[in-house]
Amino acid sequence: MNITVVNLNPCIDWQLTVDSFVYGGLNRVTPGKKYVAGKGINVCLALASLGQPSQCLGFNYRENGSFITDALDEQGIPHDFIVVEGAVRTNIKLYDNATGAMTELNQPGAQVSGANLLSFHEKISALGNSMLVFSGSLPMGVPVDTYRQICDMWHGKVILDAEGEALRLALEGDKPPFCIKPNLYELTSSFGVKLSSKEEIAAFCKELIRRYGLKMICVSMGADGAVLVTAASAFFIPALELPVNGVQGAGDALVAGLVYGLSLGASESEMLRMAAAAAAASVIREGTLMCTREGYAKFLAEMPEPIRF
Repeated sequence: MNITVVNLNPCIDWQLTVDSFVYGGLNRVTPGKKYVAGKGINVCLALASLGQPSQCLGFNYRENGSFITDALDEQGIPHDFIVVEGAVRTNIKLYDNATGAMTELNQPGAQVSGANLLSFHEKISALGNSMLVFSGSLPMGVPVDTYRQICDMWHGKVILDAEGEALRLALEGDKPPFCIKPNLYELTSSFGVKLSSKEEIAAFCKELIRRYGLKMICVSMGADGAVLVTAASAFFIPALELPVNGVQGAGDALVAGLVYGLSLGASESEMLRMAAAAAAASVIREGTLMCTREGYAKFLAEMPEPIRF
């Protein structure tokens, strides 16, 4: 199965660490590291580690855009970006050793022109049959209903990892995504609900599936595990107890695991195991580094069978 991952807002993650964060005061940081990122970029890198080919489309920027393309080239991932004037945004990830909290300072991304946007739609329209994965935020100049527009014209499966109005509008279109993958905060904040148990999460997801015609929703909950919900069933898988070295790419690795499972025709419960194993193999790596094939295989063997509830 052909898989196309769309990343509209690439970035460079600059991870810094402090011993104990002082709000409003002086913080001395350890020498930081920079990682190629953007949710769709991360999904492509994780899929490559899992042995699943994909191609990457979307926008890249003229200034320092080679930081993105060099990383994809190194992994043999084909890409066909619309090149936009300006620079790839840099997101600062400040990790507090004392509390384990990550403070994120994310730039919005440079302005995308109307001509850039038209070129992007033309590229999508020219694609052959493939699974389409949309992941991440929208840069300035890209309409908030862009995900909805693509879903409405696409004939195959769409996997969407987005939040807020971009997510809600995509669900309200003529052709909703096949699957969405919010984390718990994105789910509750996007729809203005409070959900405190896996049963409440599953019930709300089933209501979204009934209302909009989705086939599947996967909700990641960090250290509390993940749930996968369809119209007929709900599965829960706990997170393994692991040393956490990088949390910001775990959700993207989970998306890659879902897509990998879908491409292999895995059952719903096995798909969730695969997704959780990919996420586990990501969190043990520092910064925004994605899972390795060896890490994925190790944690897949250790991952328990999901609980149907």
